[in-house]
This record gives sequence, structure tokens and C-alpha cells, in this order.
Amino acid sequence: MKKLTVNDCAEFSWSFSNRFLLETDNGNFVWNDPDHGGDNTITRFNGGIKEFCKSENIPYVRSKGQHRIGDYCGDEVKIITD
Repeated sequence: MKKLTVNDCAEFSWSFSNRFLLETDNGNFVWNDPDHGGDNTITRFNGGIKEFCKSENIPYVRSKGQHRIGDYCGDEVKIITD
């Protein structure tokens, strides 16, 4: 599996808070959006939308579409792959 970069594309799903699920060819990740009080990091998430909704204690997410990560999160986003 290659390292996730700001040039990769992701399907973005919003949890109505500062957290977005990013579904990529390299696995799934969570972005903490600084515009909603997050710390602008992307970390690996082991699960899909169902598990993300459960972890956020919400019934559903809002799809924000597919985007280049840097275009949606900015090129200064910190990607933590550990």
C-alpha cells in the first residue's frame, strides 16, 4: 500500500462536526477539519461508513463528493499514517 498524499483522491463524508471520513484506494482515514475546530490532521480509520457513524454516534453522514485531498483539505494538512 502506498503512502497517502495530498495528491490522492478521496470520497469525503461529513459527520456534521469537525470530522470527515475519507475513503481512498489506500484505505479509509479521518480528517479533523480546522474550519470546524479540528487540528487539520488525517489519520487512518479502520472501518467504513457504518463504523464511522457508530464511532461518531450519528445515524448517517453527508456526502461531500470525491476530491483531491489537497484541494479540499489544503496542502498543509498533516497526514499521519501510523
